[in-house]
Amino acid sequence: MNDVNELIARAEDLFPRAGGLYPPGSVLQNWPRPNYVDPDTHGWAGPIVCIVFLAFAFVVYILRMWARLILAKNPGMDDLLMSLAMIPLIGSTVAVVLGITIYGFHLHAWDQTATTFITTRQITLAIEVLYLVATSLIKISILCFYRRLTSGVISRKFIYCVWISIAFVVAYAFVFIFVIIFSCTPIEGYWHLFDVSWRLTHDLHCHNEAAEIVAVVVISTLQDFFLVCLPIFLVWNLRVPRRQKAALIGIFALGLFTCVCGILRMVYAIYVYYYTYDITWYAAYGWIWTAVEADLGVICASAPALKVFFRRYFNLSGSRSGRSGSSGAFNAKRSARSDPESSTGGSRTGIPISIPLDRIAVRRGTEVVVEERDENGSRHSHDSTRELTALPPFPPSHRTELFSPPFVERCRTICAASRPESRIVPVDPRLLRETSRKVLPS
Repeated sequence: MNDVNELIARAEDLFPRAGGLYPPGSVLQNWPRPNYVDPDTHGWAGPIVCIVFLAFAFVVYILRMWARLILAKNPGMDDLLMSLAMIPLIGSTVAVVLGITIYGFHLHAWDQTATTFITTRQITLAIEVLYLVATSLIKISILCFYRRLTSGVISRKFIYCVWISIAFVVAYAFVFIFVIIFSCTPIEGYWHLFDVSWRLTHDLHCHNEAAEIVAVVVISTLQDFFLVCLPIFLVWNLRVPRRQKAALIGIFALGLFTCVCGILRMVYAIYVYYYTYDITWYAAYGWIWTAVEADLGVICASAPALKVFFRRYFNLSGSRSGRSGSSGAFNAKRSARSDPESSTGGSRTGIPISIPLDRIAVRRGTEVVVEERDENGSRHSHDSTRELTALPPFPPSHRTELFSPPFVERCRTICAASRPESRIVPVDPRLLRETSRKVLPS
C-alpha cells in the first residue's frame, strides 16, 4: 500500500496540476472581489454560433429525409437513427446556449453566486449525457450507412469491421453515460459539489471527474477519425476515374471538420481540469465546440443523401446530357430537311419509314438505326410510347451465325446510349433491306 501511495505521489510530481474543480486557498486569496452587479460576461457571440449551426444542421436533416422518403423512397436504418439523434442534439445545443447565457458559464469563477454554482453543475451533467447519446446515435447511423452502401459488393472483412465498430460505439455510450450519471454518490451530490450548506449535512463521494470527461472526449475524437478514414481507404482501392474517386473522398473527408472540433474540445477539457481554476469561464469555449461538433456530425452524415435532392431540383447532373440531347435534336432536324418523305410518316410503298426505337443507337456509315431485336420482332420506343413492329424471322442457319466472328467482323458498329427525348433519324427501309442482305447472306 505504501508503494502505491509513493507511486501516486511521484506521478503528481511529474504532472503537477495547476487547475481543476478545487482551487487551493492561495489561489482564492488572489482572486478579484466578486462583482454581482455588472460582471464580465462572454456576450452573445458563442450562443449565436451554436444557434446558426443547429439551424443549418436541422435544415440539412430535413433535406436528407425529404430526399430519402419523398424522392428516392428508400429510407433505411441510418435515417431512423439520425432522426432519433436529432432529439438529444437539439437538447444539448439548447443546454449549451442556456449555460453560457444564463446558468453560470458566462461568468468567471469568482463572480459565481450560490445559485449558479448549482446550475453550472446541472448544465454540465445534462450536456455530457445528451452529447453522448446524440453523437453515439450519429456515429451508428454513419456506420449503418456504410453497411448499406457496401451491401453485397465489399469483402466480409469490411462488413465485420463495421459491425465491430457499431458494437464499440454502443458499449462506449452505455459505459460513459453510466459513469457520468453515477459519478457522485448520491447522484444529487454532483450538482451540490460547491454547495457548502448541503455538503455539511450530507456524505458525498465522487470519482475523478477530470479523467472521465477527458476520456470521453479523447475516445470520441478517435472514433471520428476512424469513421472518416474507414470509407476513404475503401474508395482509394476502387477502380474508378480519378475525378470520381476524388469526389467520393471529398464527401467522406467532410468529417475531418468534426475531428477538428473534437480536438479543440479536448484541448479545452484538458485546460479546464488541469491548467486553470477559472473553470466556468473557459468551459464555455469547450461547450461551444461540443455543440458545433455534434451539429457538424449531422451535416457530414447527411451530405451523401443530398445528391438526390440537388439532382432533382437543381439539375446539377443534366448539363452534359442536355448538350448531347440538343445535338441529337439538331441532327434530327437536319435529316428531316434532307428527306421530305420522312415528314409524311410513310413511304410510297406504304411501309412506315419512321422507326422510333430507343436505348441503343447503331451507327453505320451516315445512317442511324436504333433497334432492340429478337428472333420474331423488334421492339421500338419513343419517349413514353412503345410499339412492336413485326420483322421477318431469322432463318435457323442465321440464328447461330448472328453471333459468329465473321458476322461481328462484317458488322462493325458504334453503339451509343440515346436519350428518350431525342428524336430518331428516319431510315429508308430500302436501305435497311439492302444492308440486311449484305450482312445476312442467303
